[in-house]
Amino acid sequence: MSMSIQNYTATLLEKKEVAKNVFELRFSKPESFDFTPGQFVQFLIPNGEKHTSRSYSISSVSSDDYLEFCIKFLPDGMASQYFQAMGIGAQLEFRGPLGRFIVDENSHDHYFVATGVGLAPIMSMIRSLLDTNKLDHPVRLLFGVRDEDDIFWEDKLKELKQKNSLFDYTITLSQPKPTGRWQGLKGRVTDHILHHLGKHRFYLCGSAAMVKDIRTVLIENGVDAKDIHFEIF
Repeated sequence: MSMSIQNYTATLLEKKEVAKNVFELRFSKPESFDFTPGQFVQFLIPNGEKHTSRSYSISSVSSDDYLEFCIKFLPDGMASQYFQAMGIGAQLEFRGPLGRFIVDENSHDHYFVATGVGLAPIMSMIRSLLDTNKLDHPVRLLFGVRDEDDIFWEDKLKELKQKNSLFDYTITLSQPKPTGRWQGLKGRVTDHILHHLGKHRFYLCGSAAMVKDIRTVLIENGVDAKDIHFEIF
């Protein structure tokens, strides 16, 4: 589907903190706006007499009647300060859809790797795959964050797993708290990806360092570079 890049106006519907300094924002979806899972928009943040653009991936799917974003608020970030001050009902202009980090629904054995808010576009991809009636292969996610306070959307991931036996996910903490309460995987995502090699199509989203390291490990272990898709946050 060919979608032209246009300017739109959206209204803020919900804003909630889902992890430490990570906020889920939901905006109204303009009637004429459509997108492919994995794409992003550029919000036009008022900055004096001008606008400054900031790119954020869409975490919702096209069948939702809202646009959802997962944004890490940075103390000195101009956009972060704007979103923090933004009240429910306020409007904001954006342009899109943009981006080529999209999922191939016809390929088999999708494997997703995300760190931090890199989960945003991947959540859209996973939901869209699970919503298709023709899905007949496993969909897996390896999600890495620093510690327990950084975990978010686990409730959504659990719900997706309960509804579809073909989906599974794993969370790993690179620096879990010393309380010993965390019983899941420990270490960086690169510590665990070797356990999941195979004829997958990989989708990576997170920091530049993570993407580089995972790509290197995958390629060194026989994965074709054309089967590795990525977006850097």
